[in-house]
Amino acid sequence: MPPLALQLRSVSKRYPGMLAVDAVDFDVRPGEVHALLGENGAGKSTLVSLIAGSFSDYTGEVLIGGEAVTLHTPAAAKALGIEMIHQELSLAPPLSLAENLLAGRLPVNQGFVDRRALRDEAARLLSLVGLDLNPDTLVEEISQPQAQLVEIAKALGNRPKILIMDEPTSSLSREEVAQLFRLVKELRASGLAVIYISHHLPELAEIADRVTVMRDGKKVNTLEMADASPERLVEMMVGGAATALYPHRHRVHGAERLRVEDLSRIGFFHDVSLTVRAGEIVGIGGLSGAGRSELARSICRIDPIDRGRIEIDGAPSRAKSYGQAIREGFAYLTEDRKSQGLALRLSVADNILGGVIGRHSRFGAYSPQRGRGIVHDMIAALQVQPPDAAREVGGFSGGNQQKVLLAKWLATKPKILILDEPTRGVDVAAKAVIHQAIAEAAEQGVAVLLISSDLPELVGLSDKVLILRKGRLIGRLNKDDCSGQAVLLAANGQGALSPV
Repeated sequence: MPPLALQLRSVSKRYPGMLAVDAVDFDVRPGEVHALLGENGAGKSTLVSLIAGSFSDYTGEVLIGGEAVTLHTPAAAKALGIEMIHQELSLAPPLSLAENLLAGRLPVNQGFVDRRALRDEAARLLSLVGLDLNPDTLVEEISQPQAQLVEIAKALGNRPKILIMDEPTSSLSREEVAQLFRLVKELRASGLAVIYISHHLPELAEIADRVTVMRDGKKVNTLEMADASPERLVEMMVGGAATALYPHRHRVHGAERLRVEDLSRIGFFHDVSLTVRAGEIVGIGGLSGAGRSELARSICRIDPIDRGRIEIDGAPSRAKSYGQAIREGFAYLTEDRKSQGLALRLSVADNILGGVIGRHSRFGAYSPQRGRGIVHDMIAALQVQPPDAAREVGGFSGGNQQKVLLAKWLATKPKILILDEPTRGVDVAAKAVIHQAIAEAAEQGVAVLLISSDLPELVGLSDKVLILRKGRLIGRLNKDDCSGQAVLLAANGQGALSPV
């Protein structure tokens, strides 16, 4: 039997005041995809960062190919064949795809960069992940899903022996996920060892061979994927029986709150008409590139509108900017919490109050003390952990950052709440809290427009789902007829739909 590709023996990592990884044993075989699961804050990100050489102060033993090694720097890890694809992308936007893909190892001919060799190798790497892009294209000119695939191609260019993938599908469409899985299976067949972090349990049955669950910095157990049902994995992650992700609520719908008529933004979506009543959750389903986020941003006036009409509570919306839309009662939770949603260097309190500064200002002077009660209530309602209003948001796990972002917009007491991928990249327990908060907002009369690529979430929360395809609304699925399969078929132009 060949030696293990990677083995950790009683590895620990301590931060000031907390033990993030506590005496963990973990191993990966050559030619294996080993999934790593756990709630946000369970220690899995610290563990893989340790493997990638981010810490010099860990304890325990690390073996690669049966030989003891030290992984005190990222360079040392790379030299041993370890590559990590981070959830937060590390590409340089002003540079070309080729320059990003071969950063640190540009081909040289007689002392100068060999541009032809650079483009040829970049094109080869892009083709590995199914991207047909010009290598001279700047990173800032491509989409977020494309950037995710470029990041994967960059790691593969170093010909790793051990590849760590942290939420690699978080911004990919189903077609792109299928392409990625085909690639991972080819790499596995070639003997590559893959550590795969994901919160999407259905993915693991298709891609993983074994799964290890962590909780509170400790390893709970390692199972063969064939023996790991979703219910069992959730119980291991949360330390008890799984709670319902899609809470029961009283579906009592009031008067029409939002009306969109013949809304168009040329090149993105066309002649979209829809309504949402008070207390109603209306989902928008569709494939990546269908125009869902673009529609949401235009409804909130973040992006322009070329033609069409928007009404709120029966009156025309006069907003010309997002700030004016907020004052009318709109709120938009962006899909990109890091760069567009949160101020990571500011406190939880400052972020939560960011949308209501005007309400807590007098004579042009802002007093955060006036919003202290709101902050306290929101932290409690969204179960932000730790419940520290003064702590910088950047120091929280992804799930707790997402809770703070939702708290920010719920604090504005919106009439219309537009949610764009509200649980992307968060764990099962955080999802349950966020889903409960969304349901409670609807019960209080908020009109909710929900965009989600997580089909169980879209179906589980929505009262009806509208299908957007190639920028046009093509029909709706009512609650009784709605399923993940029905949404997916409709998004691909198949299946029966009711008129919008």
